[in-house]
Amino acid sequence: MPAMVSRFGVLLLAFTAGVALSACETAGGNVTVLQSSSVGVSPGSTYAWAPISEQARAAADPRVSNDIIQERLRTAVDTALAGRGFRRVDDPTQAQILVAFHVGLQNRTETRVNTWGGSSGACGFRGCVGGWGFYGPPQVDVRNINYTQGTLILDLMDRTSGKLAWRATSDKRVDSSDATQEGLNAILLDMTKTLPGATAG
Repeated sequence: MPAMVSRFGVLLLAFTAGVALSACETAGGNVTVLQSSSVGVSPGSTYAWAPISEQARAAADPRVSNDIIQERLRTAVDTALAGRGFRRVDDPTQAQILVAFHVGLQNRTETRVNTWGGSSGACGFRGCVGGWGFYGPPQVDVRNINYTQGTLILDLMDRTSGKLAWRATSDKRVDSSDATQEGLNAILLDMTKTLPGATAG
């Protein structure tokens, strides 16, 4: 009985740790930020959308290059930047910062192997005793899980010099919920929370 209780305690601890890790995941997934040491981003700066080249349009993934997703992304960026105190202008020549985003999607496969059963026990100087578990040959279950890994990059460039001032990158496993307006708003909010001179907490 003590061995069974001990093993149950270990399993419960592992489950609790897994739940805690899941609860700590953010909407943006793995977010990294780069900030230039020579070009700054001032609080309350004006910004405009950077023009998109035809080459970039042609290379874009068709899953995200349509009008619906592009409009949702622009709305999410505008909402996030406005919440941090930045002001959008329509004329790029009047903006202090030019903004651009880049999206990449990659199909991936994850292989999961689960085993259960098989004899268990413990041996010592007094011999061997059976442990808590199943007896017989171990069972193996191998599953291939297909998923999409998404990368979203948000660039803020100094308009005068044309240099990159700030970049945030979100890398995460994505699904259809991430392509909704609510999902994209949450991702961009997570990506921009460390913007210099932010006015919102």
